[in-house]
Formats: sequence, C-alpha cells, structure tokens
Amino acid sequence: MQQSRTFRINVVDVHGEVYSGMARFAAVPAELGEIGILPGHAPLLSGLRAGELRITKADGQTQILFLEGGLLEIQPDIVTILANASLRIMDIDLHDTQSRIKDAQATLAKDAVPPMDFARAELELQREQAKVSAYQRYQACEQRGGKTSNYDWERPPLQSVPKVNAQELED
Repeated sequence: MQQSRTFRINVVDVHGEVYSGMARFAAVPAELGEIGILPGHAPLLSGLRAGELRITKADGQTQILFLEGGLLEIQPDIVTILANASLRIMDIDLHDTQSRIKDAQATLAKDAVPPMDFARAELELQREQAKVSAYQRYQACEQRGGKTSNYDWERPPLQSVPKVNAQELED
C-alpha cells in the first residue's frame, strides 16, 4: 500500500480561509513546542501559540504565515488550523508591534495588577515579541537574496513558563 507524499492543509482565521493546498511538510507553533508534520502523521489536537507556520508545498515552494494562536487538528491526510488571527510576515507593522510591547511591559511593571490583566499583558508581550522575531528573520532572508530556502529556521530560545497562581484566578 503506497502512502501519499502530500497532505491537505487548511488554515482559517476569523476573516475566512487563509490558505488551502497540498503540502509535503508543515512546521506549526504548538503550545508545548514546534510540531513537524509529514504525510500520515498520527491524529492530534493541540492549542497553538503565536509564531510562524511554515508550509512546504507539493511543488517545493515554502509559504510562511504568522499565527496569533489558535487550534490545530491533524489527521493522516488533512491538517486543519483554526487561527485566532494570521498575517503574512511581510505585513507585520513593527512600529505598532513595538508600541504594543511597551504597553504590555508597562502593565507588567505595575505593582497592583489584577491577575487577569497580568495574564493578558503577558500573552500580548509574548505574541508581539514573536512577531518581531519572525519579522527580523524574514528581513535577514530578504537581505540574503529573498529565497525562502535561505530562511533562518532556527527555533527561538525557550522561554520560562509563566507562573500563574490558580487560587488567585478562582477568586
């Protein structure tokens, strides 16, 4: 029994379908780390964190999108991504992103921040820092000739898991 060398991948966000096509490989920013997907992958459900979705299409071209979290469903022959929001790396507005980083840092620096506001600011900071990192890698690739085969796929350094006091959140 011959196994297909491609699988269908569908990416949808709140605005509608973002991408649909056949792929040979996809790297997805899952909650607990990056997941590499090949045809025939075992079924899996996972949450997504902010980061880059890299798709190697059936023709060998690479498509790169930035996801702002969401859900991932993997079946052996189809991958579905329900993104909170998505955008092309080149569409990231660094000025806006830097402003959001400063706002989140200011919230985190305050003494008496309600736990939900603190958690929201932490998530905002992580998402915006991931955008800056993705944009910088994309720009470096463009300066080297713009081929996605030159794109720096290096994983970002691991960040510590935020400490959340569940008792405070329940109160």
